[in-house]
Amino acid sequence: MRLIAAFALLALIPQEEKTFKIDDFEGELAGWTLFKLEGGAIAEDGESKIAVVKDGAKAGKGALAYTHEVTAGVIRVLGRQGEIDLSGMKSLRFWVKSSAATAVVVSLTERNGAGYQAAFSVGTGAWQEVAVNLDEFAADDPAKDDNGKLDLDQIASFHLFDFAGFLAALVPDTKGTRTLGLDDVRFSSKPVPFTTGFTSATKVVPVHLVDNFESPVIRWSPLSVEFGDALKINLYDAPVAVDTLAPPTGGKQALKFSYPRKAAKAHAIMRSVEKIKLDKAASLELWLRVSHDGTYIVNLEEKDGSRYDKVVELRAADGWTAFAAAFGEFALAQDSQDENGRLDGAEIKQIVVADATALLGGAAADEVRLWIDEVRFILSP
Repeated sequence: MRLIAAFALLALIPQEEKTFKIDDFEGELAGWTLFKLEGGAIAEDGESKIAVVKDGAKAGKGALAYTHEVTAGVIRVLGRQGEIDLSGMKSLRFWVKSSAATAVVVSLTERNGAGYQAAFSVGTGAWQEVAVNLDEFAADDPAKDDNGKLDLDQIASFHLFDFAGFLAALVPDTKGTRTLGLDDVRFSSKPVPFTTGFTSATKVVPVHLVDNFESPVIRWSPLSVEFGDALKINLYDAPVAVDTLAPPTGGKQALKFSYPRKAAKAHAIMRSVEKIKLDKAASLELWLRVSHDGTYIVNLEEKDGSRYDKVVELRAADGWTAFAAAFGEFALAQDSQDENGRLDGAEIKQIVVADATALLGGAAADEVRLWIDEVRFILSP
């Protein structure tokens, strides 16, 4: 009994944090390479530039500045080659800044070529912390890895790329020159707060948590659609941020989305779940709160483009409102079609929460705030 008690006490002793530094950019720039993906081919990127800058670093005296041109169909990649052993590491942490709001993807590649990725949104002009657990990285192509998991002792390279090259084909305004700042890139033996992944709401209900926003990583992307002579799609044209206003059953933070409500325009917030295994998902739950009364649409889209909607009326005076709907309660969107007329969990690729108030004749507002928290799929036992 004394031996068991001793081990129990040992478990309570805080363990010293161990770190593996990739780069803090305090010295000469070394080990980083630039290349591009275009038409399925990989080539050196002689058009982009990287440099250590001493003005405006987040930590210390230097930071990396990565300047590149956003061109439709061309993916610009900042890479650091060389095998690293991350055994015992639990999380990746770094600071990033962008001259234009965008989505950034960080990737770890194993010796066998299997890649594991984590994506997040970055705002404009301010340093933003990224802190993500390594077990939250998702396989880019599960077929490339026999065991289906990130092997920390087999990491061969670290990559960072701007997702804007994909987006520019859909939204021409995305094109142009931009600069990404990077600082204090390191791995840590300490995990960050759990924000996404399989969990259990009770002892009998399995859940896949999509997001609880308890870390600084923002995985949701803002977009808007303008209706006129020609349909116009805008991305990252309104700010998103973590906020300390949280629902009663939530943690300490929620996501806040701020935007103007205008006629013939709909703002929405979107989260990709394409790489999440949702074949047993049966319903969706989340918390919502608004600063102005409105009509909102919670939308689930399948990989083939089929879209299913659930309309919810939100009142500012109600505060936080719990949304819970079984898949059977979602209706096929009027301008959509599906081969089987059924929302299939295994086919869901994204969640969208859209403000349809102005499109339905509601009053305009200079700044509407929408809060979202505790987004999760309830799975069949």
